[in-house]
Amino acid sequence: MLYKIFKFLFYYTTKAYFRTLYVENKNIVPEKGPVIFVVNHTSAFMDPILLGTIMKRELFFLSRGDAFKSAFAKWLFPKLHMIPVYRPDLFPNDTHKNKEVFTTCFEHLENGRTIMIFPEGISKTEKRLRPIKTGVSRIALGAEARNNFDLGTVIIPIGINYSNPHHFKSDVFVKFGVPISMKNYKEAYELQKKETVLQLTDSIKSKLEALTIVIENNSLERVIQQIEILYRSKLREMHSIQEKAPADFYLSKVIVDAVTYFKEKYPERLGALEEDLTAYLYNLKRLGIRDTQIRNDNLSLNKFSEYLFFILGFPLFIFGFIGNFIPFKIAEILAKKILVRADFIGSMKLGLGMFIFLICYSIEFVLLANYTTYFWAFLIVANLYPFGLFTINYIKNYYLVRGTLKYLYLIRRKAKLIQDLKNTRATIVEILEKIKVESRIKKKLM
Repeated sequence: MLYKIFKFLFYYTTKAYFRTLYVENKNIVPEKGPVIFVVNHTSAFMDPILLGTIMKRELFFLSRGDAFKSAFAKWLFPKLHMIPVYRPDLFPNDTHKNKEVFTTCFEHLENGRTIMIFPEGISKTEKRLRPIKTGVSRIALGAEARNNFDLGTVIIPIGINYSNPHHFKSDVFVKFGVPISMKNYKEAYELQKKETVLQLTDSIKSKLEALTIVIENNSLERVIQQIEILYRSKLREMHSIQEKAPADFYLSKVIVDAVTYFKEKYPERLGALEEDLTAYLYNLKRLGIRDTQIRNDNLSLNKFSEYLFFILGFPLFIFGFIGNFIPFKIAEILAKKILVRADFIGSMKLGLGMFIFLICYSIEFVLLANYTTYFWAFLIVANLYPFGLFTINYIKNYYLVRGTLKYLYLIRRKAKLIQDLKNTRATIVEILEKIKVESRIKKKLM
C-alpha cells in the first residue's frame, strides 16, 4: 500500500521536476514473469524513484545496507520494496547476510516478480560506467539453476541519461535494451559456472554502454559539453520539446566518438579547437546572449501569438505564482542549506520538494476551507499544481523574449562583434563536421 502511495506522489513530482521525460522501448517489458532490470547508477535515490514511477509492474530494489541503519529506515524501506545488500568493503562483518539476500531474490523470481539492480554497486554523477559486479549474473543464473532453467528469467538493461539530475527542469532519457534470456546460458552454466557468470556480466556491461553516454577519458568531458551546446540549439528547432532528450542522447553518442577519434589522431588541433570554443562561449556569456541567437539569422518578435500568450496568460501566471511561491522558496532555501553527498543532491531536491509542497498545499486547503467551502478549497488547491507548471513555462518564455530583445539591440549597436562571433562559430562547426565524417568512416572500417 505504501509503495503505491509513494509511486503516485512521485509520479507527479517527477513530472514537475523534469522538463521532459522520454522513455524508449518500454513496451519490451513482459507483463508477467521474472525480470531483472539492470541500470546504470548516476543519481542515488533519483534512479529508482524515476523508474518506479514509469513502470507498470511493481519493482523490488537491491539497496546499499548502510541506508538501513536507523530503526525508521528498517521499518520504512522494506515497505517500499527495498532489499539491503552488504558490500564487503563497507560491511566486512555482515557479508554472511547476503546469503539471505540471494535467497530472497530467488524467491521473488520464482514468484514471477521483478528485481531492479544497479550493478555498478555505487552511485556517482559521471558519464561513465564503473566496473560491473557479478551479483546480477549470480542471482539470475542461480535462480534458474534452482529451477532447472524453467523460470524464464530475463535480464533487461536500462540506460538512464540525465542532462543534469540535480537541476530543476532538466531533461532525462530512459532507454530499455533488448532482454537477455537465461535459457541461452543453461548449457554453459552447467559446464562452467564461474566462466559463464563472467561472460554474462561482460554482456550486461556492453549492453549498458550502448544505452548510456560513456566518456572514458575525463579530460574530454569539458570539450564534449562545449560542442554539445553548438549542436543542441539546432536540434531543439528540428524536434519537439518531448523529443529533445533522445535527440540529445544520440547527438552525444556521435560527439563522443568524434572527439575521442580527434584526440587520438590530432591532439594538438583538439587543444586549439577547445581554446576557440572556450573563447566563443565566454563571449556569449559576457554579452548575455545564447548560441541559438548567433546561429539563427531570422530572430524577431513579430509573432502575434507571443504577445497573446503573455497577455491572456498573465492572470493564470499570477494565480500559479501566488499559490506556489511559498513552498517553492522554502524548498529552494532548504535544498541549499542541507549538505548531502554530490550524487544525492537531485534525490534530496525531489523528495524535499514533494513533502514541502504537500504540507503547504494541505495548509492552504485548511485556510481556504475556513473562509470559503470545502468545494472551493479543493477546487483551488487542485489547480495549484497545473498552474504552477504553467507559471514556470511563463517565466521561461519571458526570459527567452527578453534575451531576444537584448540580442536585437546588440545587432544594431555592435554589429561587427556579432558578425565576428558568427564567423567564429561557422569556422568551429566546419572543423567539427569534418571530424564527425572522419570518425564515422573509421568506425565503418573497423
